[in-house]
Amino acid sequence: MRRSRRALPLVAAAVLLGLATLLALFASDVRAWQGTMTQGDLHFRARRSHTGLWRSPAVLPGDPARSLLGLDDALAYRRALQLFWLSNAGASTGGQADLGATRVAAETELEQLMTTGANAAERSTAANLLGVLTVLTPEDSPTQKAEIATAKHYFTRAINEDPTNYAPKLNLELVLRIQRPPKTPLDEDAHGGFGFGGANGAGPVGGGF
Repeated sequence: MRRSRRALPLVAAAVLLGLATLLALFASDVRAWQGTMTQGDLHFRARRSHTGLWRSPAVLPGDPARSLLGLDDALAYRRALQLFWLSNAGASTGGQADLGATRVAAETELEQLMTTGANAAERSTAANLLGVLTVLTPEDSPTQKAEIATAKHYFTRAINEDPTNYAPKLNLELVLRIQRPPKTPLDEDAHGGFGFGGANGAGPVGGGF
């Protein structure tokens, strides 16, 4: 019994030391995540096809820092934006050889983001980018009319989600110009003038611009 009592302080000290170590590692993971998000955003702005962005830097198993910071939405948002850029013909695929598969992945991620985005700005951006992906098809495409109608739906939804988002308003106007017979050089060039809005760069931790 006496030995047990003597051992209690040692056990308590070991437990406290273990907890202190876990807290220190957790704090380190939080700081590492903040640095990862910031650096990833900077690399994305500089080169959108940069691979390996926003990967977990956590040391603790299960990455509790990511859960506490609530980064799942922010990471999904950033990855959807990058897939959009990689899916555009002529853009670097960031190591992904199948451009068609990249486009499908981008559409899937954006459709989910359009519904589950953390805020109206993210949902609006997702809808706008889906509209851009839909309308950027060859001008002689047999399904162009249907694709333009779908793009109009996406742009309208983007405007409804966030009336302050200027890009879908401009894109909706350009779609309407495409539907009319070209009368001026501006109308003829409308097909190549779609705006991406906030997709030019990722925002701060938590998503948004």
